[in-house]
Amino acid sequence: MNKQRLAGIEKEISRIISTLLMGEIKNSQLKKAIVSVNHIRVTEDLKFADVYFTVMPFSGQKVDLKAVEESLNAVKGFMRKRVSEELSLRYTPEIRVKIDDSIEHAMKITRLLNDIKG
Repeated sequence: MNKQRLAGIEKEISRIISTLLMGEIKNSQLKKAIVSVNHIRVTEDLKFADVYFTVMPFSGQKVDLKAVEESLNAVKGFMRKRVSEELSLRYTPEIRVKIDDSIEHAMKITRLLNDIKG
């Protein structure tokens, strides 16, 4: 499949899932932190969409990433259904939930560098 078309599909899936996270999904684990879509990779045959989520805790709180991942896996069928309703695709990709810890990793490195400085 054309790379531009895949990029457009990834962008639209990201928009749909982000909208769902902001309003329609009422899972208590997902409301304990800021959960957002970081990026999406769709396979060329449109069978799978790896959705990478970023989880940022509210100030001073700890978040159980495993519980957030389980909650996202619990609602991935709903997310797939909404994607199929909003996009005209022959095949709606199966959503695979991935937690992206790159921001957390960057914050840890920044803290270490600040400790060395000060």
